[in-house]
Amino acid sequence: MAQSAAKATFWAAVETGGAQVSSFVFFVVFAHILTPDEFGTYALAMAIVGTVNILLFQGFGDALIQADEPDESYVSTVFWTNMLLAVGMIAVLQVIALLGPILFSEPMFRPVISCLSLICIPRAMVSVHSAMARRDLDLRVFAIRTISGYLVGGLVGLGLALNGWGVWALVASTFVQTIVIVLVMWQVSDWRPKWTFSMPAFRDLLSFGKHFMAASIITCCIDDFGSVLIGLSLDVSAVGYYALALRVIRAVITVTMTPLQLVMMPVLSRIADNRPKFGASYIDMVVIVSTVWVPAVAGLGLVARDLMPMVFGDQWHSAVPVLQAMCFACLTLPLWAFAGQALSAFGRPDAFAKIAFRQLGLYCLAFPVAAHFGIVAVGFAWSALSAVMVPITLVALRQAFGLDVQQLVLKIARIALSGAVMVCAVLLVRSVLPVSFWAIAGEVVAGLVVYAVVLESLFLPGHLARILTIVRGAIPAFSS
Repeated sequence: MAQSAAKATFWAAVETGGAQVSSFVFFVVFAHILTPDEFGTYALAMAIVGTVNILLFQGFGDALIQADEPDESYVSTVFWTNMLLAVGMIAVLQVIALLGPILFSEPMFRPVISCLSLICIPRAMVSVHSAMARRDLDLRVFAIRTISGYLVGGLVGLGLALNGWGVWALVASTFVQTIVIVLVMWQVSDWRPKWTFSMPAFRDLLSFGKHFMAASIITCCIDDFGSVLIGLSLDVSAVGYYALALRVIRAVITVTMTPLQLVMMPVLSRIADNRPKFGASYIDMVVIVSTVWVPAVAGLGLVARDLMPMVFGDQWHSAVPVLQAMCFACLTLPLWAFAGQALSAFGRPDAFAKIAFRQLGLYCLAFPVAAHFGIVAVGFAWSALSAVMVPITLVALRQAFGLDVQQLVLKIARIALSGAVMVCAVLLVRSVLPVSFWAIAGEVVAGLVVYAVVLESLFLPGHLARILTIVRGAIPAFSS
């Protein structure tokens, strides 16, 4: 079990790492070709489309992961339910497109969102294939499909951008990426939907999916919802700066957290009847992720001032303080980001939904207020809300399955202390080196070395060595 979970996490890391490297390279090139307004228009449209599309991947699809042994009628019912949802989503998005000129001043918003709404169909076509692959912990196919999609879609979009297509280059890139994913998933999977629809299966799916779906929509799309709120309060340029900062933060989240998010629910679902083991496994996973997340985000905040202009260009200088403000979440995000997977694996998606609705209420209050003070204030609000979510989530987890909150917090605190020492080391190196790419590289290397030594020798002895052992066991070349 542990071996298969580790290998699944490895392939999830290959998927997310490869996707982030390829997409980030294309993103940097796009940032030099396109304007903040064009990025803002695309980000605003994708924020709305992405919010609606969560229905296709969270809820009915993930009910297959939590179910004991879904039969063919059960699986086909999920597929056709998602296809019907996709058609309904297109209709909803077309109505939103019609309202676009009333809500937003950007004239390109309406045609862009009208076109992007059509990706609902291909995304629905792979929702079941994706869920079944996660259920079986077969995430190798995820790596193939995602990296292929990003590479092909990125190349097509880049060619169009160089030929003056503007925001439509990003739209075309998204379409091509989605179609490639469909082709890969249907090629490698033997499953095909049957012409069956079971009402008993649908009711069973709905009993789980209604809570998980609602919670997942909220938690997965709150950041995108923030783009909408910014667009209503400020302008598309501000949305572009926020979207760039959020894109960088999400790159770190994708590399450090997403691999575990993909495997946590299927892994924990198999030990849900053993509370002590369930709680200990959850703590172990969160601590391992935090070991990487804390130094990555803290270091990003330190080097952002010098690194961002080098990577994206001077036209994005206004995004730097937004990103630095968001990096304060380095101390809090792992403490609550995995709660939904754990609660759903334990059979409590209703508790997950309650947390998500509280989170939504906090964002609806904080983001419009922060936007009146400027886009940087929104970045600080993003980090502050992450801190507020910690006690809300930990209380819910303790009530649900008896999580040892004290043990978790103490371990994270030790990681945070090691991160604080790392920050001091980076600032010391910065004080003696001139600003350059190689100086930034020196700061990063020095910080990581200090962090690893302090964590391993003082605060969590043996912790890094154990992680390296797990990683070696997860990599096929070393575990065979």
